[in-house]
Amino acid sequence: MSYKFDGFHGRALYELNGLPEEVRDGPLLEQLIELLHNPWDAVVERPGQSVVRHAFFGDNSQGMLTFILNEETQTLRIIDILWAG
Repeated sequence: MSYKFDGFHGRALYELNGLPEEVRDGPLLEQLIELLHNPWDAVVERPGQSVVRHAFFGDNSQGMLTFILNEETQTLRIIDILWAG
């Protein structure tokens, strides 16, 4: 089963504009595609909940996406992007 991408929301929209193009079009995009197919491989934010998750991207995991996974609508919404690279 694949999830539908519900877009970049909140801080993620602002942070997306500050990412280098090679990061946006490379490791970030690759991780997003992987998440749409396997969202459960990401780390839960807090034990006992499964809605807010974190996934790492980049050669040395220097980036982190925070996203909301809605099982009911089968959508994935990116709410935060951190890039330390």
